[in-house]
Amino acid sequence: MSDGLTTTSFQPPLAAQPERPGRPFWKVAVAQALVVIAAFVVAGAVGGVLWYWLWDVPHGVVAGHEWYTSEAGLRDDFAGTGWYVAISVLGGVLLGALAAWFLERSELVTLVAVVVGSVLAAYVMLRVGYHLSPPDPDQVARTAADGTRLDGALRVGSWPPRGAFTFGAVLGLALVYASTMGQSPPEVGNQPGDGPPREA
Repeated sequence: MSDGLTTTSFQPPLAAQPERPGRPFWKVAVAQALVVIAAFVVAGAVGGVLWYWLWDVPHGVVAGHEWYTSEAGLRDDFAGTGWYVAISVLGGVLLGALAAWFLERSELVTLVAVVVGSVLAAYVMLRVGYHLSPPDPDQVARTAADGTRLDGALRVGSWPPRGAFTFGAVLGLALVYASTMGQSPPEVGNQPGDGPPREA
């Protein structure tokens, strides 16, 4: 008998899907560190090619199994170190600032990755520049005949210029951290358009 009532079959509510747990902190930190280090290594290789392209090759001649060059050649030889420092500092500042700006999960991990990556970048830049450069004329002159014309070689003789990449990277990191220090996220519940806060 029907009284105008309809019956519906009971359907239990769907069980809530369990939320996927987020990535562990250490995995994210390691991934960020690897990204930073890889970026520095690539930058070191590019910097090595740029270093060689911007450098004016000095020319000289062999006399008494020694290589001699003109005053202009000495300037070009010294300019090789200058270009290395300039490229390293600029590249380091740029990458250090980008690492600090985009990878803010852990400042300590980012700092360690920037230091390690910048050291590797300096090494790679040197190796690439040396590979593209002519051989060391002082070494070749020991077995070359007098009058042999030889080109100079890229070289960074002392250790302080080799730390330019790390110096620039830490400087860029510090500039970003210093400029963002003390900034706090906006308070929740007081966003524009939310209206006046409710009274308890």
